[in-house]
Amino acid sequence: MNNRLIHIFLPVIVTLFFVAITGSVMFGNIVPQAYSYNGIVEGWSIPAIENNIVGILVNCGIILLTATLLTKMATHFQLVKEQTLLPLLFFVLFQLLTPGLVNQFAPTNAVSLIAFILVGILYTCYQESHATEKGFIIALTLSSLSLVDAHILYFLPILVIGIIQMQVATLRTFAAMLVGLLTPYWLVWGLGIVTLSQLDFTALATPLQMPNMTLSLLPIGVVMLIGFVMGIGNLYNAFNEKIYTRATNGFINLLSTYTAILLIIDNTNSVQYLPILGGCVSLQACYFFSTRTKRASTIALLILVALLVAWIGWIYWGNYPL
Repeated sequence: MNNRLIHIFLPVIVTLFFVAITGSVMFGNIVPQAYSYNGIVEGWSIPAIENNIVGILVNCGIILLTATLLTKMATHFQLVKEQTLLPLLFFVLFQLLTPGLVNQFAPTNAVSLIAFILVGILYTCYQESHATEKGFIIALTLSSLSLVDAHILYFLPILVIGIIQMQVATLRTFAAMLVGLLTPYWLVWGLGIVTLSQLDFTALATPLQMPNMTLSLLPIGVVMLIGFVMGIGNLYNAFNEKIYTRATNGFINLLSTYTAILLIIDNTNSVQYLPILGGCVSLQACYFFSTRTKRASTIALLILVALLVAWIGWIYWGNYPL
């Protein structure tokens, strides 16, 4: 089958489907779900957009921007060898599986966009002799976000591992990251914006709870399963790639696994990890299908997309129990 049809036109059609769904939820009867975002600073959180139509439009723009960023990352950082829009295709489908990420302004989508920008900065560090500044920027951004969304700090360990994978692990780099990590807290306290008593690091504490097993959790499980299958399938092909491609794809596999583990452990805040997990799995699926040119792989891709589209149609236009 024509590669252009699969890698270009199909993602464009799916994107139009995403826009149609977004338009329908503005005037639909799906009630936006309230999510809590607790920051390290007590009482600080990402501001909500009261007008839901404006919020949905802003949210839609953020999702499409993230999907575009993932697509650019796939080719620019050599995660795949050919031009493809498959990351865009999978990311918007995974987002649509969870209405709470689409039918309102979901701050976690903005956080995930920044997270993938940080991954892009991390990739530019590869074997760079002066990666100190970028290490500082990564830690500073992560720490600044934690003031309004504490859970983003959970991704600090995996980014440290990423620094090691990019072969720039030096004492100076880690010292710069430590300074970047402490700077936002020092500034908000030193400038008198907050008091020490307002810095509530207990927001990081996550009580282990058994999730309420409902159909609303099924999309999460499906995305995790797709990520697992794609990750395992990519291991063999990765051995034949250049060292840089192995490093970039290897980090995405690690980030996907790490995010899935966080989602299981901190299941009460699962929505905060879903866009990052969806982005990682999108890149994994892109590499999986881009490195397989046999007809069976193309058919498998079309069947997977068709099943996801049908399921999404059931969620938004059927009687799917949310």
